[in-house]
Amino acid sequence: MSTATATATDQNIWQELRDNICETEVWLRTTLKDFLEEYGITQQQFNILRILRDANNEPMSTKEIKAKMIDKNSDASRLVDRLVDKELVRKRQSPEDGRLIQVFINYEGIKLLAKIDDKLHELDDQFELLSEDEAEQLNALLEKVRV
Repeated sequence: MSTATATATDQNIWQELRDNICETEVWLRTTLKDFLEEYGITQQQFNILRILRDANNEPMSTKEIKAKMIDKNSDASRLVDRLVDKELVRKRQSPEDGRLIQVFINYEGIKLLAKIDDKLHELDDQFELLSEDEAEQLNALLEKVRV
């Protein structure tokens, strides 16, 4: 095989990999969007609720929330305001620094996450084609690429 052929083949493999990752991302985002529609929240709002729940009732600023979000380009302030409108979180001014806003998950937000958690296995079932070893390997490979 010539060097030109090897290079073309390699490029096709990497292009196929990029295409596969992009197609998988679109499929997963659509699947999650459809799943969360039943609960009236978006994927970004779901992510924020989980972040706030994991804070164990400690307040978080929108800046801290954004740093932990999967999609770092999201407008955390706008998303928090929508969750406040849905009465899933509450916010207040920081007693230490009035310029900062503190965000807390409230009981309704925790209750909604519990409902979602009860059905989350339905999403995970779509990965049952993979063994646990394959899932661990895929997780490791994806993390390796993102480093």
